[in-house]
Amino acid sequence: MLKKLELMLYVEDVSLIGDFFEKALDAKIIKKTEMVDNSISLKLSLLDQVEINLYTVEFVKKYSPMVSLEMPSLMFIVDDIEAIHEQVKKYAKDISTISTQGEQKVFSFADPEGHYFAVGN
Repeated sequence: MLKKLELMLYVEDVSLIGDFFEKALDAKIIKKTEMVDNSISLKLSLLDQVEINLYTVEFVKKYSPMVSLEMPSLMFIVDDIEAIHEQVKKYAKDISTISTQGEQKVFSFADPEGHYFAVGN
């Protein structure tokens, strides 16, 4: 039976993106690991059962060349979309306005490296 979801995201600057997730989405860094190539990996807790692991693109290319480097399409579901929009706006490279799609309010934003994510309520 499944009990947790861990996502692995591959980025150019692990520290930069980790800091972004901490500030913009209140993620908590729960583990920092020095990898065999002297890069670092960060494990961030977003929800009780959801964690994000950040690795450098170069590490993945060298040690797991068969793995796709594409960023998955992620949508974060929140209770107060207006408050999250204001918080993310302070740190995002780019952010859309809040729009309504059907009965759901949504917006998208880019992290400092230009990876896009969506938020809905």
